[in-house]
Amino acid sequence: MRNWIIGAAAILAVAVPSVAAAQTGYVGAVYGNADNGAVDEDFYGVEGAVAFAGSGSIVFEVDASISDSDDSDTGYGVVGHVYSRNDSHLFGGFVGIAGSDDSDTWTAGLEAAKYFTNWTLAGAVAYGNNDDADTDGYGANVEARVFINDNFRLNGNIGLASIDTGADDEDVTIYGVGGEYQLASYPVSFTANYNTADFDGGDVDVWTIGVRYNFGGQTLRDRDRNGASQANVVSGLGAAL
Repeated sequence: MRNWIIGAAAILAVAVPSVAAAQTGYVGAVYGNADNGAVDEDFYGVEGAVAFAGSGSIVFEVDASISDSDDSDTGYGVVGHVYSRNDSHLFGGFVGIAGSDDSDTWTAGLEAAKYFTNWTLAGAVAYGNNDDADTDGYGANVEARVFINDNFRLNGNIGLASIDTGADDEDVTIYGVGGEYQLASYPVSFTANYNTADFDGGDVDVWTIGVRYNFGGQTLRDRDRNGASQANVVSGLGAAL
């Protein structure tokens, strides 16, 4: 459940204090529900992401999260990205960790995006490992982001993953839809997302709604092309691994 949410303002403030003037990104709150058929659970949390420029076309991005519910341990996630970006495309890599009180999963992979006039095609491939559960896996996720206007985005994703549990291999299909709308006169946006991970033995349905405060003076299209834009495509893959 926790891997569906990316970003927490408190972690970001500690992680990159020396580049505050160069930051663009968002902080926000999320409420959602996860249902695997046997367990139907509401959860809540905080999220955030920040991007800042390095040398030349190099960009650094950090996404982080904290989530909790009445019936499970507090979860967290942190992902660091380094990529090269220009007006045409993005290419780079990421390393992340997501966990709770008794289990941690590490992920690492490559990511890319191609920019078109009114939409973006993004993708990620990753390897994940959890020593606590003695599992590892790999997968790929592709996301399309369509801009109805500068501050209204719709997105959809589909992905595949394979997980080795030691005793068995399990295939996972990931797909989801969502969107975000930012007010024209104030840097606040509202999000809604629905995602499904279809395992061999069942599926997990997750929906979330959220509100974000966006800093750095960007529209949603600007964020996609110049700001912290990689959280969704990576978290969609990390949810399966």
